[in-house]
Amino acid sequence: MKSTILGSLFGGMGPLAASVGVALVVGFGVGRVSAPSRPTGSEEVEAKKVAQGAEESEEPKWQSVGGSARSELVSELAGAAAIGSLKERTRALEDILAKAGLEDVKKALAWANALPDGPMKKSALAKIMERWGQLDGPGAVTYAAELYAETGNASLIREALKGWATKDPKSAFQQASELGLTKGLQRDIRNDLLEQWASQNPNDAAGYALANRKPDNWGGIVGTVAERWAKQDPKAAVTWAASMTSGKDKKSAIYEAISSWADEDVNAAANYITAQPAGEGRDTMAGTLARHLGQENPEAGVKWAAMVGDPAAQERAVAGALIDLYRKDEAQARKILQTSSISTQVQQAALVRMTNKSPWWR
Repeated sequence: MKSTILGSLFGGMGPLAASVGVALVVGFGVGRVSAPSRPTGSEEVEAKKVAQGAEESEEPKWQSVGGSARSELVSELAGAAAIGSLKERTRALEDILAKAGLEDVKKALAWANALPDGPMKKSALAKIMERWGQLDGPGAVTYAAELYAETGNASLIREALKGWATKDPKSAFQQASELGLTKGLQRDIRNDLLEQWASQNPNDAAGYALANRKPDNWGGIVGTVAERWAKQDPKAAVTWAASMTSGKDKKSAIYEAISSWADEDVNAAANYITAQPAGEGRDTMAGTLARHLGQENPEAGVKWAAMVGDPAAQERAVAGALIDLYRKDEAQARKILQTSSISTQVQQAALVRMTNKSPWWR
């Protein structure tokens, strides 16, 4: 909904080497998230006999400490995966896997696949796949994509791409669109990867976003990058957003950056806006701050709305500053508006926006 409000408020790599539907050598032969197909007829009877014999003579695979697949690292993972606290379990798994090489990841994945379903298995698989992605992004994603094709569970694709993105965010981001995912799932995963990329290297992510922006759309990748960058360096994020050529996505990016900055230091954001030259950029910034402040202090919000030069943008900024109060105390909202420096024409237009049943920002 946020991007909808914004819009009206301010007016790689190639395909994977193997098909996801084919059993892949890169899977290391280490087992599957889903069970293999069930045998039938005489094969089923024989399988049951074998299974019964195994049950009588062997420990469950996930408990066994013997065998060549068992390593010191896997033993450590078993202890970490048994930790009750999710936060502590996750941290312990990450710390252990940080020293794992690709061969250790193979053994760890075989062990995790043999665990009984539950929080322990889920946490272990997630962190193992993330580590595999760090070491071999294409291989990890290929394996996860095969499982997705069989089970419909995309959680391991997320983790593999997340790990890959720590080393090569651009390739991971681009690959996410080539895995046959549903539109919604692809959008969510790519958004997460773009946020990760912008957190790791905002300038690099910003360059990619600029080269692939869609000026006629609200929101978009420039808005995501601006919002994430602003958490680290709000001034740089706002300056970057304001430097773009005109477009709806530019307004979205400015809105995201100013909102994030105001959440952390509203005075610094206000000083920056005041120092900007008049024009579309400052109008968007001031309108954003009007809405931000107006939710707690409507009078202050209206004062910032008065800085907006474009009449159409100003009426939306006024409505944004007063709408929360108007819904609770219409008389007080009208009083604040009538005693402000806002022109009568803009006041009337803002009141119409707040009175109509349709959203005020349209």
